[in-house]
Amino acid sequence: MRADTPPELWPQAATALRALLLAAAWRVVQSAQELLGDEELAGRFGFALDHAAAFEALPEYPPVHPGLASLAQRWPEQAAELWLVHGLVEEDRRFGPLFEAMNQVLGEEGGQPGPAWLQHCFGNLPGQGLRPALRVLLQAGVLKAESAGQSRAAQRFEVDEACWAALRGEPFSDPAPGLRLHAIETAPTLDRLVLTDATHERLARWRPGQPLLVRGPEHNGRGSLVAALAREQGRPVLECRLDTNPPPPTLAALTALCGALLLLRVDATPGEPLRLPVLDVDHAVVAADEDGLEGLAADALAVSLPLPAYEQRLALIEQARPGAADAAGLAARLHLACGHLHRALAGTTAVDEATLRDAALACGAAGLARLAQRLDPAQAPPDALVLDEALRRDLAALAARCQQRDRLRGALPAAFAARLNAGVRALLAGPSGTGKTLAAQVLARELGLPLYRLDLSAVVSKYIGETERNLHKLLSAAQALDVMLLLDEGDALLAPRTEVGSSNDRYANLETNFLLQRLESHQGLVLVTTNAQARIDSAFMRRFDFVIPFRAPEVAERLRLWAAHLPLDHGVSVAQLGVVAEACALAGGQVRNVVLDAVSAALSRGRPVDAELLFDALQREYRRSGGLCPLKGL
Repeated sequence: MRADTPPELWPQAATALRALLLAAAWRVVQSAQELLGDEELAGRFGFALDHAAAFEALPEYPPVHPGLASLAQRWPEQAAELWLVHGLVEEDRRFGPLFEAMNQVLGEEGGQPGPAWLQHCFGNLPGQGLRPALRVLLQAGVLKAESAGQSRAAQRFEVDEACWAALRGEPFSDPAPGLRLHAIETAPTLDRLVLTDATHERLARWRPGQPLLVRGPEHNGRGSLVAALAREQGRPVLECRLDTNPPPPTLAALTALCGALLLLRVDATPGEPLRLPVLDVDHAVVAADEDGLEGLAADALAVSLPLPAYEQRLALIEQARPGAADAAGLAARLHLACGHLHRALAGTTAVDEATLRDAALACGAAGLARLAQRLDPAQAPPDALVLDEALRRDLAALAARCQQRDRLRGALPAAFAARLNAGVRALLAGPSGTGKTLAAQVLARELGLPLYRLDLSAVVSKYIGETERNLHKLLSAAQALDVMLLLDEGDALLAPRTEVGSSNDRYANLETNFLLQRLESHQGLVLVTTNAQARIDSAFMRRFDFVIPFRAPEVAERLRLWAAHLPLDHGVSVAQLGVVAEACALAGGQVRNVVLDAVSAALSRGRPVDAELLFDALQREYRRSGGLCPLKGL
């Protein structure tokens, strides 16, 4: 920013900044005349006299810099001028030698305002002058020490680069760790957001300057709503993620200098309320429904953005794909959060369910993949699952419940429907190897849903609160992406609460209580498998919508399992298979192990699977499980 640029070429804010810098330069020139004398000042630093003359030629009421003016109202009287004096060298490097000359007169060195010069220029009386102004600037982060560890008497300061760039109207997009500045033009307009009538009515009560709290699931348009409201005011959004790390000290100053609406995105630890910073700038808080907050302003307006219902999803699809042939069907099947649905529609030109789901996962499944493993439905053909008639009906009822999540609430009395969410929770219980995981894969394939299996090693942590945090992230991501979540061997997480005899018992019970509440509020599909149903807390049993028992297969079912698993060219007779099915009470998982063993042996010998190879594999499977094979031969 050149000081000799004609004022008519400057925007108003830039003109205001020029006036402020000229005022700071005039203050320096007055001190330089006293310390150096007019002759030396004119001979060596004539540029400074030009600055002083330009200041004196300014109109009586120059334009006000809005960002700095809002800060100056909260700072001590001389704080703004003190900051501008330190920034003069940033604007004109010729001030460096001038400060060096004045410092030498006072017995110091350096090309920045020195401690002695600052006291000489701004005074040091108690309650006024240098000390309170300097303290506020350091606390606000707009000034920082040049070198850490120096004594206060020798310390020098420099302006924070990001704050000074914001003052100049050239803000950084990433001004500090954890901060992100979003330009006005990147925000959606409010009329493009698909909001419910209740949300519109709530927002009509919001007034500029009033703190705003927006709750709802992740990736569901909470940040977009705040950005749209800021755009209506002609303001960018400065986003700060609040977690266990404190926000940067420059947060309030950067918000004011950028003329932004501050967006605080909460990432709280489950069960532990997060204290919001005390702020004197316009701000909005974005949080999940479960996040506990402390320090929220009493006059804050709370707005809730639930997962979109069918009507909202249909409106989003029709907005992005006008005239799409299957818009109604897609809206009925894609229970995605608003943000994921919008990004999926924007990321592909296709209008089919599988492509849109893949696009949504490509944009938002990074956090999910860290805590869970995706299972391939192609590995679970429907004919691989051998079921009795009762189990088939149970799974069909579970599939129907999942498919009718939207229509269910409309078909029920209002008092009942109000307490119902879109989540479905099912427990698949039975002995190991009876097809529980396979049934989950077949169900996911039938519903067209991605299936993710929880990775216990990634979720469970020895650190207090970390397990709950991981589970919360996993469930939130699964809910927003409309994926089916499988908690295999879930009794490890759903264990009964115990009498509190130690701190370990207390924290274990806290984990159980958290999971109870979180599963009940979850609006996605969760399947839990267990081969030890008695080890599951009874409170969890009441929260399952379905409890589906899996039993060991009977003779006829075992025969179907052998037929489904053996290769088409096998050489085992029907009679021999009948003998195996009658004598060997194996579960489906064990049948799979035997067939894999026999086929491997057959391939190594270059011959089809026959009775000899099958019998050898049967014996090895029984030895592996610690039993004796009931057959003496085939």
